[in-house]
Amino acid sequence: MGCRAESLVNASLGRELLVLVLPALLMQIVQTAGWLGEAVFVSKLGKVELAAIGLVGELTWLLSTLTTIVTVSATTLVAQKWGAGDMAGVREFTKAAVQQAILFGLLASATWLLRDLIWQGMGAETSVRKAAEFYLLVALVSFPFMNLAASWGAAFRGIGDMRTPFFVSAIATSCHLLANALLTPIWGLKGAAAALAFSRIVALMAYALFIRKSPLNAATDKLVTWDGGYHRELLRLGIPAGAQNFFWAFGSVVFYSLLNRARDGTEAVAAFTAGIRVESVAFMIAMAFGMATQTIVGQSVGAGNWERGWQGTWLSTFWCIIVILPICAVLFFASDWLASHFSTDPTTHRYTAYYLKVAALAEPFWAISMTTGAALQGAGDTRTPALIAILTQWLFCIPLTYLLCVHKGQSPIVAWWLVGASGFLTGVVTAAAFVLFWRKRSNL
Repeated sequence: MGCRAESLVNASLGRELLVLVLPALLMQIVQTAGWLGEAVFVSKLGKVELAAIGLVGELTWLLSTLTTIVTVSATTLVAQKWGAGDMAGVREFTKAAVQQAILFGLLASATWLLRDLIWQGMGAETSVRKAAEFYLLVALVSFPFMNLAASWGAAFRGIGDMRTPFFVSAIATSCHLLANALLTPIWGLKGAAAALAFSRIVALMAYALFIRKSPLNAATDKLVTWDGGYHRELLRLGIPAGAQNFFWAFGSVVFYSLLNRARDGTEAVAAFTAGIRVESVAFMIAMAFGMATQTIVGQSVGAGNWERGWQGTWLSTFWCIIVILPICAVLFFASDWLASHFSTDPTTHRYTAYYLKVAALAEPFWAISMTTGAALQGAGDTRTPALIAILTQWLFCIPLTYLLCVHKGQSPIVAWWLVGASGFLTGVVTAAAFVLFWRKRSNL
């Protein structure tokens, strides 16, 4: 179930996109449901608890840099080897990715020792720190399980099998929501933490079962053997992607810190936490199309068919925008209703609703950046999308947020507009970079 995969290079682009996007889209929707579900359960505990999981989420997103180093490079290199018909390369890159995932996961867990310094740097209020402590501990201890599962999912995507990651995600998310429903009302944030760890363990166990029946089976043998060449190639592509994720996630941590220091700090953080979780319905759809684009381009480049990669990128971008536009309309026109499900505090509600309206306008441009950026990654260029994402955030959004919202004391709503403008810039510049790269490499 979900473990048979064939190279799709010779299939029609429309069929290939559908085969890749549909399960990836379902997976993202399922994961978003779990993410939103957790926020709904925790929001019933209060705004401090909601802000607490938001801060932990930002920290674990920062640590997911170590996951991105593995997953982006693994998907690209496995896809290229699969498109070229090199099964030995597919298995060796998968094995190397699993090894790196284990090591990086343990490294992430060790950041627990730096938690006091981290909380101080994030500017979290004392009440939020105390509420988040146990949740952070569980999130970090279970991080290696998540990292290992992510490496297997990346390899499956590389061979064009999006169904297996979807099945695993559906199983794990169902367990996450069920455990949250049972434990959070009783144990509070400790219950939410237990639910998170349980879902990660379930995902790892499910992948362990599925991989035994897949073409990747042999990649799990002899994990103690180490081939430096495959690791160097993974790191060559993975480090720029990891840097992109790190600076983007660290920038988000800084952004949270700025919100904490701005007017109505706790309410702004709670609103941003709720807002990005609602917005993620559209964002995760764009991620699904990005995953599909990376696989299409990777396999096409591996087979030497650059024109197919070009056509697949724009087909994916077109349908991505078509799919998310109705969701953007809901975010804009139903913003007050959506915000009411996450807070009864009037200030938090107002900030959340306004964030959703701005997000609805910016999301199509984020979608463009994700599909064209994924195409560059699939072709082996992880540096360009990394540089664009870093510069638009660190030279535009963050300094202006500090100037206007912290230094001049303007409303957090100004920060929402800066985030939206950053999305516009990222989308336009990434699309232009993709066009220039493709013309140079493929002579189209």
